[in-house]
Amino acid sequence: MKVKSYARNRIMEKKNYIVGIDIGSSNIVMIVGSKNAAGEMVIEALVERASKGVNAGMIENINQVSECVKAAKAEAEERLGIRISEAYAGISGAFISCASLSDHVYVREPQSGISQSDVDALFLRMKEVVAPDNEIIMERIPQNYVVDGVKEISDPVGAFGRRLAATFNFILCEKTPLDRLNMVFRHSGMELAGVYANPMIMSEALLSEDEKMDGAVVVDLGGSTTDVAVYHGNIIRHIASIPMGAGSINKDICMHGVPERSVEALKKKYGSAVAEFVSDQKLIQIPTMGHRTKGVLRRNLAAIIEARLTDIAELVKTEIKNSGYAGRLSFGMVLTGGSAAIEHIDELFHRVTGYEVRVATASCGLDEGSRNGIEYPEHTAAVALLLKGAEHGICSVSFRPTVVPPRQPATSKITTPEQRMPEQRVPENIVDKKTVPNPDDGERKEPEPQPESTNGGGRGRWFGNMIKKLTDGINNTFENADDEEI
Repeated sequence: MKVKSYARNRIMEKKNYIVGIDIGSSNIVMIVGSKNAAGEMVIEALVERASKGVNAGMIENINQVSECVKAAKAEAEERLGIRISEAYAGISGAFISCASLSDHVYVREPQSGISQSDVDALFLRMKEVVAPDNEIIMERIPQNYVVDGVKEISDPVGAFGRRLAATFNFILCEKTPLDRLNMVFRHSGMELAGVYANPMIMSEALLSEDEKMDGAVVVDLGGSTTDVAVYHGNIIRHIASIPMGAGSINKDICMHGVPERSVEALKKKYGSAVAEFVSDQKLIQIPTMGHRTKGVLRRNLAAIIEARLTDIAELVKTEIKNSGYAGRLSFGMVLTGGSAAIEHIDELFHRVTGYEVRVATASCGLDEGSRNGIEYPEHTAAVALLLKGAEHGICSVSFRPTVVPPRQPATSKITTPEQRMPEQRVPENIVDKKTVPNPDDGERKEPEPQPESTNGGGRGRWFGNMIKKLTDGINNTFENADDEEI
Protein backbone atom coordinates (compact mmCIF):
# COMPACT_ATOMS: atom_id res chain seq x y z
CA MET A 1 0.00 0.00 0.00
CA LYS A 2 1.30 3.44 -0.88
CA VAL A 3 1.80 5.63 2.18
CA LYS A 4 2.97 9.21 2.06
CA SER A 5 3.17 11.64 4.92
CA TYR A 6 4.33 15.18 5.58
CA ALA A 7 4.50 16.88 8.94
CA ARG A 8 6.35 19.75 10.52
CA ASN A 9 8.99 19.14 13.17
CA ARG A 10 8.17 21.47 16.01
CA ILE A 11 7.62 21.72 19.74
CA MET A 12 4.10 20.66 20.71
CA GLU A 13 1.81 23.65 21.18
CA LYS A 14 -1.92 24.10 21.32
CA LYS A 15 -3.45 25.54 18.15
CA ASN A 16 -6.80 25.93 16.44
CA TYR A 17 -6.80 23.24 13.78
CA ILE A 18 -8.71 22.82 10.54
CA VAL A 19 -8.91 19.26 9.22
CA GLY A 20 -9.83 18.15 5.71
CA ILE A 21 -10.25 14.73 4.09
CA ASP A 22 -10.30 14.22 0.34
CA ILE A 23 -11.63 10.73 -0.41
CA GLY A 24 -10.69 9.90 -3.98
CA SER A 25 -10.79 6.76 -6.08
CA SER A 26 -6.99 6.40 -6.03
CA ASN A 27 -5.90 8.13 -2.84
CA ILE A 28 -7.27 9.33 0.47
CA VAL A 29 -5.56 12.51 1.67
CA MET A 30 -5.94 13.82 5.22
CA ILE A 31 -4.63 17.32 5.86
CA VAL A 32 -4.36 19.32 9.08
CA GLY A 33 -3.59 23.02 9.20
CA SER A 34 -3.72 26.18 11.26
CA LYS A 35 -3.43 29.89 10.52
CA ASN A 36 -0.37 31.91 11.43
CA ALA A 37 -0.30 35.52 12.63
CA ALA A 38 -0.26 36.78 9.03
CA GLY A 39 -3.47 34.88 8.22
CA GLU A 40 -1.67 32.33 6.04
CA MET A 41 -2.48 28.65 6.27
CA VAL A 42 0.26 26.49 7.78
CA ILE A 43 0.06 22.80 6.90
CA GLU A 44 0.85 20.91 10.09
CA ALA A 45 0.45 17.39 8.68
CA LEU A 46 -0.51 15.71 5.42
CA VAL A 47 -1.05 11.95 5.22
CA GLU A 48 -1.85 10.06 2.04
CA ARG A 49 -3.10 6.48 1.81
CA ALA A 50 -3.97 4.33 -1.18
CA SER A 51 -7.75 4.24 -1.51
CA LYS A 52 -9.93 1.14 -1.51
CA GLY A 53 -13.67 0.84 -1.97
CA VAL A 54 -14.21 4.03 -4.03
CA ASN A 55 -15.15 4.05 -7.72
CA ALA A 56 -15.69 7.22 -9.76
CA GLY A 57 -16.09 9.15 -6.50
CA MET A 58 -18.82 6.84 -5.19
CA ILE A 59 -18.15 4.93 -1.96
CA GLU A 60 -18.89 1.28 -2.74
CA ASN A 61 -17.45 -0.47 0.32
CA ILE A 62 -17.96 1.22 3.67
CA ASN A 63 -15.55 -1.02 5.60
CA GLN A 64 -12.65 -0.62 3.17
CA VAL A 65 -12.97 3.16 2.97
CA SER A 66 -13.39 3.48 6.75
CA GLU A 67 -10.23 1.48 7.37
CA CYS A 68 -8.25 3.73 5.00
CA VAL A 69 -9.61 6.87 6.67
CA LYS A 70 -8.93 5.53 10.17
CA ALA A 71 -5.35 4.69 9.21
CA ALA A 72 -4.74 8.21 7.85
CA LYS A 73 -6.42 9.73 10.91
CA ALA A 74 -4.29 7.69 13.32
CA GLU A 75 -1.10 8.75 11.50
CA ALA A 76 -2.02 12.45 11.66
CA GLU A 77 -3.01 12.17 15.34
CA GLU A 78 0.23 10.43 16.25
CA ARG A 79 2.35 13.07 14.52
CA LEU A 80 0.57 16.03 16.11
CA GLY A 81 -0.32 14.58 19.52
CA ILE A 82 -4.05 15.25 19.07
CA ARG A 83 -7.39 13.46 18.78
CA ILE A 84 -9.43 14.46 15.73
CA SER A 85 -13.19 14.23 16.10
CA GLU A 86 -14.37 16.53 13.30
CA ALA A 87 -13.26 17.29 9.72
CA TYR A 88 -14.36 18.83 6.45
CA ALA A 89 -14.78 16.56 3.43
CA GLY A 90 -14.61 16.99 -0.33
CA ILE A 91 -16.73 15.02 -2.77
CA SER A 92 -16.54 14.52 -6.51
CA GLY A 93 -18.33 12.42 -9.11
CA ALA A 94 -20.94 12.35 -11.83
CA PHE A 95 -23.59 12.66 -9.11
CA ILE A 96 -22.69 16.37 -8.77
CA SER A 97 -24.37 18.74 -11.20
CA CYS A 98 -24.99 22.41 -11.82
CA ALA A 99 -28.34 24.06 -12.67
CA SER A 100 -29.34 27.70 -13.23
CA LEU A 101 -32.52 29.44 -12.08
CA SER A 102 -33.68 33.05 -12.43
CA ASP A 103 -36.12 34.96 -10.24
CA HIS A 104 -37.02 38.54 -9.34
CA VAL A 105 -38.49 40.83 -6.69
CA TYR A 106 -40.04 44.29 -6.89
CA VAL A 107 -38.15 47.07 -5.14
CA ARG A 108 -39.96 48.34 -2.05
CA GLU A 109 -38.93 52.00 -2.36
CA PRO A 110 -37.81 52.59 -5.96
CA GLN A 111 -37.47 56.32 -5.41
CA SER A 112 -34.79 55.67 -2.75
CA GLY A 113 -32.92 53.05 -4.77
CA ILE A 114 -32.40 49.33 -4.29
CA SER A 115 -31.61 48.45 -0.66
CA GLN A 116 -29.90 45.50 0.97
CA SER A 117 -33.30 44.30 2.15
CA ASP A 118 -34.39 43.99 -1.50
CA VAL A 119 -31.33 41.85 -2.25
CA ASP A 120 -32.01 39.76 0.87
CA ALA A 121 -35.60 39.23 -0.28
CA LEU A 122 -34.29 37.85 -3.57
CA PHE A 123 -31.91 35.51 -1.73
CA LEU A 124 -34.77 34.33 0.47
CA ARG A 125 -36.79 33.37 -2.60
CA MET A 126 -33.86 31.34 -3.86
CA LYS A 127 -33.51 29.60 -0.49
CA GLU A 128 -37.11 28.46 -0.82
CA VAL A 129 -36.28 26.54 -3.98
CA VAL A 130 -36.56 22.80 -3.28
CA ALA A 131 -34.33 20.18 -4.91
CA PRO A 132 -35.71 16.93 -6.37
CA ASP A 133 -36.34 14.13 -3.86
CA ASN A 134 -33.08 12.30 -4.58
CA GLU A 135 -30.84 15.40 -4.47
CA ILE A 136 -29.81 18.18 -2.12
CA ILE A 137 -28.67 21.72 -2.86
CA MET A 138 -25.06 22.20 -1.75
CA GLU A 139 -24.63 25.82 -2.83
CA ARG A 140 -26.62 28.72 -4.29
CA ILE A 141 -24.28 31.06 -6.17
CA PRO A 142 -25.59 34.36 -7.62
CA GLN A 143 -24.36 34.90 -11.18
CA ASN A 144 -25.59 38.37 -12.02
CA TYR A 145 -28.17 41.02 -11.15
CA VAL A 146 -30.40 42.72 -13.70
CA VAL A 147 -32.33 45.93 -13.01
CA ASP A 148 -35.60 46.50 -14.88
CA GLY A 149 -34.72 43.71 -17.30
CA VAL A 150 -32.04 45.63 -19.21
CA LYS A 151 -29.12 46.68 -17.04
CA GLU A 152 -26.74 44.00 -15.66
CA ILE A 153 -24.73 45.06 -12.60
CA SER A 154 -22.52 43.27 -10.08
CA ASP A 155 -23.63 45.23 -6.98
CA PRO A 156 -27.25 46.35 -7.13
CA VAL A 157 -27.44 48.15 -3.76
CA GLY A 158 -27.94 51.88 -4.40
CA ALA A 159 -28.97 51.48 -8.05
CA PHE A 160 -32.34 52.84 -9.18
CA GLY A 161 -35.03 50.63 -10.60
CA ARG A 162 -38.36 48.97 -9.89
CA ARG A 163 -37.55 45.32 -10.60
CA LEU A 164 -34.49 43.39 -9.39
CA ALA A 165 -33.77 40.02 -10.98
CA ALA A 166 -30.94 37.54 -10.59
CA THR A 167 -29.71 34.22 -11.94
CA PHE A 168 -28.38 31.69 -9.44
CA ASN A 169 -26.28 28.59 -10.02
CA PHE A 170 -27.42 25.67 -7.88
CA ILE A 171 -24.79 23.03 -7.05
CA LEU A 172 -26.69 19.76 -6.64
CA CYS A 173 -25.58 16.40 -5.25
CA GLU A 174 -27.40 13.10 -5.01
CA LYS A 175 -28.26 11.99 -1.49
CA THR A 176 -26.79 8.48 -1.62
CA PRO A 177 -23.10 9.54 -1.92
CA LEU A 178 -23.55 11.99 0.96
CA ASP A 179 -25.24 9.38 3.15
CA ARG A 180 -22.37 6.97 2.54
CA LEU A 181 -19.81 9.68 3.30
CA ASN A 182 -21.56 10.29 6.64
CA MET A 183 -21.37 6.56 7.38
CA VAL A 184 -17.63 6.49 6.70
CA PHE A 185 -17.05 9.40 9.09
CA ARG A 186 -19.10 7.76 11.86
CA HIS A 187 -17.23 4.47 11.41
CA SER A 188 -13.97 6.44 11.65
CA GLY A 189 -14.94 8.18 14.89
CA MET A 190 -15.54 11.63 13.41
CA GLU A 191 -18.32 14.05 12.56
CA LEU A 192 -18.64 16.05 9.35
CA ALA A 193 -17.91 19.74 9.87
CA GLY A 194 -19.01 20.42 6.27
CA VAL A 195 -19.03 18.92 2.77
CA TYR A 196 -17.97 20.71 -0.42
CA ALA A 197 -18.04 19.76 -4.05
CA ASN A 198 -14.39 19.56 -5.11
CA PRO A 199 -14.88 21.39 -8.45
CA MET A 200 -16.39 24.33 -6.59
CA ILE A 201 -13.44 24.93 -4.24
CA MET A 202 -10.39 24.26 -6.45
CA SER A 203 -9.78 27.94 -7.13
CA GLU A 204 -9.04 28.47 -3.42
CA ALA A 205 -5.62 26.87 -3.84
CA LEU A 206 -4.79 27.66 -7.49
CA LEU A 207 -6.13 30.91 -8.92
CA SER A 208 -5.06 34.48 -8.30
CA GLU A 209 -7.61 37.26 -8.00
CA ASP A 210 -6.81 38.39 -11.55
CA GLU A 211 -7.40 34.90 -12.92
CA LYS A 212 -10.75 34.63 -11.16
CA MET A 213 -11.80 38.04 -12.42
CA ASP A 214 -10.67 37.84 -16.04
CA GLY A 215 -11.56 34.19 -16.54
CA ALA A 216 -9.91 30.79 -16.18
CA VAL A 217 -10.91 27.14 -16.15
CA VAL A 218 -9.55 24.69 -13.59
CA VAL A 219 -9.29 21.02 -14.61
CA ASP A 220 -8.58 18.47 -11.87
CA LEU A 221 -7.46 15.13 -13.36
CA GLY A 222 -8.29 12.49 -10.77
CA GLY A 223 -8.17 8.71 -10.73
CA SER A 224 -11.67 8.08 -12.07
CA THR A 225 -13.15 11.57 -12.47
CA THR A 226 -12.10 14.83 -14.11
CA ASP A 227 -13.51 17.95 -12.44
CA VAL A 228 -14.06 21.14 -14.41
CA ALA A 229 -14.74 24.59 -12.95
CA VAL A 230 -15.14 27.80 -14.98
CA TYR A 231 -14.49 31.18 -13.32
CA HIS A 232 -15.21 34.68 -14.56
CA GLY A 233 -15.93 37.97 -12.84
CA ASN A 234 -14.70 36.46 -9.57
CA ILE A 235 -17.65 34.06 -9.66
CA ILE A 236 -17.80 30.35 -10.35
CA ARG A 237 -19.92 30.07 -13.50
CA HIS A 238 -20.05 26.37 -14.22
CA ILE A 239 -18.90 23.08 -12.71
CA ALA A 240 -18.96 19.51 -13.98
CA SER A 241 -17.50 16.14 -13.01
CA ILE A 242 -16.62 13.93 -15.98
CA PRO A 243 -16.67 10.19 -15.08
CA MET A 244 -13.30 9.50 -16.68
CA GLY A 245 -9.79 9.91 -15.31
CA ALA A 246 -6.33 8.38 -15.00
CA GLY A 247 -7.84 4.99 -14.22
CA SER A 248 -9.02 4.78 -17.83
CA ILE A 249 -5.44 5.28 -19.03
CA ASN A 250 -4.21 2.54 -16.71
CA LYS A 251 -6.83 0.10 -17.98
CA ASP A 252 -5.83 0.82 -21.57
CA ILE A 253 -2.18 0.11 -20.76
CA CYS A 254 -3.10 -3.16 -18.97
CA MET A 255 -4.95 -4.31 -22.10
CA HIS A 256 -1.60 -4.34 -23.90
CA GLY A 257 -0.20 -7.00 -21.58
CA VAL A 258 1.40 -4.79 -18.93
CA PRO A 259 0.96 -6.13 -15.34
CA GLU A 260 -1.34 -3.92 -13.28
CA ARG A 261 1.25 -3.52 -10.50
CA SER A 262 3.68 -1.90 -12.97
CA VAL A 263 1.29 0.44 -14.78
CA GLU A 264 1.40 3.50 -12.52
CA ALA A 265 5.18 3.57 -12.21
CA LEU A 266 5.54 2.96 -15.96
CA LYS A 267 3.17 5.82 -16.79
CA LYS A 268 4.85 8.31 -14.46
CA LYS A 269 8.44 7.48 -15.40
CA TYR A 270 8.18 6.89 -19.14
CA GLY A 271 4.74 8.23 -20.14
CA SER A 272 4.10 11.18 -22.44
CA ALA A 273 0.87 12.83 -23.48
CA VAL A 274 2.22 13.52 -26.99
CA ALA A 275 3.58 10.48 -28.81
CA GLU A 276 5.53 12.43 -31.43
CA PHE A 277 7.81 13.83 -28.73
CA VAL A 278 9.04 10.33 -27.83
CA SER A 279 11.75 8.30 -29.58
CA ASP A 280 10.29 5.13 -31.09
CA GLN A 281 13.60 3.29 -30.47
CA LYS A 282 13.29 3.31 -26.68
CA LEU A 283 12.35 -0.17 -25.40
CA ILE A 284 11.22 -0.48 -21.79
CA GLN A 285 11.66 -3.86 -20.07
CA ILE A 286 8.90 -4.69 -17.56
CA PRO A 287 9.19 -7.63 -15.11
CA THR A 288 6.35 -10.16 -15.52
CA MET A 289 6.28 -13.69 -14.08
CA GLY A 290 9.38 -15.17 -12.53
CA HIS A 291 12.52 -13.76 -14.14
CA ARG A 292 10.85 -13.00 -17.46
CA THR A 293 10.36 -9.48 -18.80
CA LYS A 294 8.10 -7.85 -21.37
CA GLY A 295 9.36 -5.19 -23.75
CA VAL A 296 7.21 -2.11 -24.44
CA LEU A 297 8.15 0.63 -26.90
CA ARG A 298 7.95 4.02 -25.24
CA ARG A 299 6.33 5.46 -28.38
CA ASN A 300 3.52 2.87 -28.10
CA LEU A 301 3.03 3.70 -24.43
CA ALA A 302 2.76 7.40 -25.29
CA ALA A 303 0.25 6.65 -28.05
CA ILE A 304 -2.04 4.87 -25.56
CA ILE A 305 -1.82 7.76 -23.09
CA GLU A 306 -2.36 10.38 -25.79
CA ALA A 307 -5.49 8.67 -27.13
CA ARG A 308 -7.24 8.54 -23.73
CA LEU A 309 -6.16 12.02 -22.66
CA THR A 310 -7.44 13.39 -25.97
CA ASP A 311 -10.86 11.93 -25.13
CA ILE A 312 -10.79 13.60 -21.74
CA ALA A 313 -9.66 16.93 -23.21
CA GLU A 314 -12.52 16.84 -25.74
CA LEU A 315 -15.04 16.31 -22.91
CA VAL A 316 -13.49 19.20 -20.98
CA LYS A 317 -13.79 21.40 -24.06
CA THR A 318 -17.50 20.51 -24.32
CA GLU A 319 -18.10 21.49 -20.68
CA ILE A 320 -16.39 24.83 -21.21
CA LYS A 321 -18.62 25.46 -24.22
CA ASN A 322 -21.70 24.55 -22.17
CA SER A 323 -20.73 27.15 -19.57
CA GLY A 324 -21.25 29.97 -22.04
CA TYR A 325 -17.85 31.47 -21.18
CA ALA A 326 -15.65 29.73 -23.73
CA GLY A 327 -14.59 33.03 -25.32
CA ARG A 328 -14.07 34.92 -22.06
CA LEU A 329 -11.27 33.00 -20.34
CA SER A 330 -8.33 35.36 -20.62
CA PHE A 331 -6.06 33.27 -18.40
CA GLY A 332 -6.80 30.00 -20.15
CA MET A 333 -6.61 26.64 -18.39
CA VAL A 334 -5.01 25.40 -15.17
CA LEU A 335 -4.36 21.65 -14.89
CA THR A 336 -3.95 19.90 -11.54
CA GLY A 337 -4.54 16.49 -9.96
CA GLY A 338 -2.55 13.26 -10.00
CA SER A 339 -2.40 12.80 -13.77
CA ALA A 340 -1.38 16.41 -14.42
CA ALA A 341 2.22 15.33 -13.82
CA ILE A 342 2.34 13.34 -17.09
CA GLU A 343 4.96 14.81 -19.38
CA HIS A 344 3.73 17.14 -22.17
CA ILE A 345 0.12 17.07 -20.89
CA ASP A 346 -0.08 20.86 -21.11
CA GLU A 347 0.80 20.68 -24.82
CA LEU A 348 -1.90 18.09 -25.52
CA PHE A 349 -4.66 20.10 -23.78
CA HIS A 350 -3.50 23.22 -25.60
CA ARG A 351 -3.80 21.44 -28.95
CA VAL A 352 -7.29 20.11 -28.19
CA THR A 353 -8.87 23.11 -26.44
CA GLY A 354 -6.92 26.04 -27.93
CA TYR A 355 -6.26 27.60 -24.50
CA GLU A 356 -2.95 28.48 -22.93
CA VAL A 357 -2.34 25.77 -20.33
CA ARG A 358 -0.26 25.59 -17.18
CA VAL A 359 0.17 22.73 -14.70
CA ALA A 360 -0.10 23.87 -11.08
CA THR A 361 0.18 22.65 -7.51
CA ALA A 362 -1.52 24.29 -4.54
CA SER A 363 0.11 27.61 -3.64
CA CYS A 364 -2.49 30.28 -2.85
CA GLY A 365 -3.17 31.06 0.79
CA LEU A 366 -0.25 29.01 2.17
CA ASP A 367 2.83 30.14 4.06
CA GLU A 368 6.21 29.65 2.38
CA GLY A 369 7.14 26.50 4.26
CA SER A 370 3.85 24.83 3.39
CA ARG A 371 4.14 25.79 -0.28
CA ASN A 372 7.53 24.10 -0.38
CA GLY A 373 6.12 21.00 1.31
CA ILE A 374 3.33 20.48 -1.25
CA GLU A 375 5.12 18.84 -4.16
CA TYR A 376 2.39 17.02 -6.07
CA PRO A 377 -0.69 18.22 -8.02
CA GLU A 378 -2.67 15.32 -6.50
CA HIS A 379 -2.77 17.21 -3.18
CA THR A 380 -4.47 20.30 -4.58
CA ALA A 381 -8.02 19.22 -3.69
CA ALA A 382 -7.03 18.56 -0.06
CA VAL A 383 -5.36 21.99 0.28
CA ALA A 384 -8.37 23.69 -1.32
CA LEU A 385 -10.62 21.89 1.17
CA LEU A 386 -8.46 23.11 4.05
CA LEU A 387 -8.64 26.73 2.86
CA LYS A 388 -12.39 26.56 2.29
CA GLY A 389 -12.99 24.97 5.68
CA ALA A 390 -10.99 27.73 7.37
CA GLU A 391 -13.59 30.25 6.15
CA HIS A 392 -16.27 28.48 8.17
CA GLY A 393 -14.49 27.60 11.41
CA ILE A 394 -12.05 25.40 13.27
CA CYS A 395 -12.59 21.67 13.84
CA SER A 396 -13.18 19.86 17.11
CA VAL A 397 -9.77 18.57 18.20
CA SER A 398 -8.58 17.47 21.64
CA PHE A 399 -4.95 17.57 22.70
CA ARG A 400 -2.98 14.66 24.09
CA PRO A 401 0.59 15.84 24.74
CA THR A 402 3.12 13.20 23.82
CA VAL A 403 5.19 12.17 26.85
CA VAL A 404 8.71 11.18 25.85
CA PRO A 405 10.25 8.75 28.38
CA PRO A 406 13.61 9.87 29.81
CA ARG A 407 16.65 8.26 28.30
CA GLN A 408 17.86 5.35 30.40
CA PRO A 409 21.52 5.11 31.46
CA ALA A 410 23.71 2.86 29.38
CA THR A 411 23.87 0.17 32.11
CA SER A 412 20.16 -0.48 31.64
CA LYS A 413 20.48 -1.39 27.96
CA ILE A 414 22.05 -4.78 28.61
CA THR A 415 21.80 -6.49 31.97
CA THR A 416 24.33 -8.88 33.43
CA PRO A 417 23.34 -12.36 34.57
CA GLU A 418 23.58 -11.12 38.17
CA GLN A 419 21.04 -8.35 37.40
CA ARG A 420 18.67 -10.75 35.67
CA MET A 421 18.92 -13.52 38.27
CA PRO A 422 19.77 -12.04 41.69
CA GLU A 423 19.03 -15.31 43.42
CA GLN A 424 22.02 -16.86 41.62
CA ARG A 425 24.51 -14.09 42.51
CA VAL A 426 27.99 -15.36 43.39
CA PRO A 427 28.61 -15.15 47.18
CA GLU A 428 30.48 -11.99 48.19
CA ASN A 429 33.19 -13.88 50.14
CA ILE A 430 34.32 -15.77 47.04
CA VAL A 431 34.89 -12.75 44.73
CA ASP A 432 38.02 -10.69 45.31
CA LYS A 433 37.05 -7.19 44.00
CA LYS A 434 40.73 -6.08 43.90
CA THR A 435 41.56 -8.70 41.32
CA VAL A 436 38.79 -7.88 38.79
CA PRO A 437 40.48 -6.63 35.60
CA ASN A 438 39.82 -2.98 34.79
CA PRO A 439 39.66 -2.26 31.02
CA ASP A 440 40.92 1.28 31.69
CA ASP A 441 44.12 0.13 33.36
CA GLY A 442 47.21 0.06 31.21
CA GLU A 443 48.42 -3.19 32.75
CA ARG A 444 46.26 -6.23 33.30
CA LYS A 445 46.61 -7.71 36.81
CA GLU A 446 46.32 -11.45 37.16
CA PRO A 447 43.93 -12.56 39.90
CA GLU A 448 45.44 -14.46 42.76
CA PRO A 449 44.60 -18.17 42.85
CA GLN A 450 41.50 -18.94 44.89
CA PRO A 451 40.65 -22.22 46.49
CA GLU A 452 38.38 -24.51 44.57
CA SER A 453 34.83 -24.53 45.79
CA THR A 454 32.72 -27.65 45.76
CA ASN A 455 29.67 -25.62 44.67
CA GLY A 456 31.44 -24.26 41.53
CA GLY A 457 32.06 -20.79 42.97
CA GLY A 458 35.42 -20.38 41.20
CA ARG A 459 33.96 -21.12 37.79
CA GLY A 460 31.00 -18.88 38.58
CA ARG A 461 33.29 -16.00 39.55
CA TRP A 462 35.33 -16.37 36.36
CA PHE A 463 32.17 -16.56 34.22
CA GLY A 464 30.62 -13.52 35.97
CA ASN A 465 33.76 -11.45 35.38
CA MET A 466 33.85 -12.38 31.72
CA ILE A 467 30.15 -11.44 31.23
CA LYS A 468 30.64 -8.14 33.04
CA LYS A 469 33.57 -7.20 30.80
CA LEU A 470 31.54 -8.07 27.73
CA THR A 471 28.45 -6.10 28.75
CA ASP A 472 30.49 -3.09 29.88
CA GLY A 473 32.14 -2.96 26.50
CA ILE A 474 28.83 -3.20 24.64
CA ASN A 475 27.25 -0.55 26.86
CA ASN A 476 30.16 1.80 26.21
CA THR A 477 29.55 1.30 22.49
CA PHE A 478 25.88 2.27 22.91
CA GLU A 479 26.83 5.23 25.09
CA ASN A 480 29.24 6.67 22.50
CA ALA A 481 27.13 5.95 19.40
CA ASP A 482 25.19 8.73 17.53
CA ASP A 483 21.40 8.33 17.41
CA GLU A 484 20.17 7.48 13.93
CA GLU A 485 16.53 7.46 12.78
CA ILE A 486 15.64 4.72 10.33
